[in-house]
Amino acid sequence: MRYRLKVFVLTFLLALSAGEGVAQESYGGAVGRKLGVGFSNIVLSWVEIPKCMINGYNNSLYEDGVPGFAYGLTGGFIQGVANTAGRLFTGVLDVITFPLPTKPIPQPAFVWEDFRGDTSYGEAFILYNE
Repeated sequence: MRYRLKVFVLTFLLALSAGEGVAQESYGGAVGRKLGVGFSNIVLSWVEIPKCMINGYNNSLYEDGVPGFAYGLTGGFIQGVANTAGRLFTGVLDVITFPLPTKPIPQPAFVWEDFRGDTSYGEAFILYNE
């Protein structure tokens, strides 16, 4: 059991430290990165809620006079719950299918990347080599 935990932690840390050169990445690196992306999206999917609330507040300050605070609390919360479900689902999907080295479905791949931007979901099961 301890061996499996050590392998999991090592794989997770290696996946998080992987660089941007994904096209040059080996099979093991791509699989480890996908597993790390999947686990981080499962564990940190809830961060989408405050992220969307903050972005909803900040974005509505500069548009059409909509009260930023009210929109951030309501619309941002609803969008955050939807993105949390999406990131959680794609994280589970990545963990289940980690032997197939595909690109991440959510963009950005990690919730903390491009925190000011909205999360979007791209094509599924696109191999790194394509």
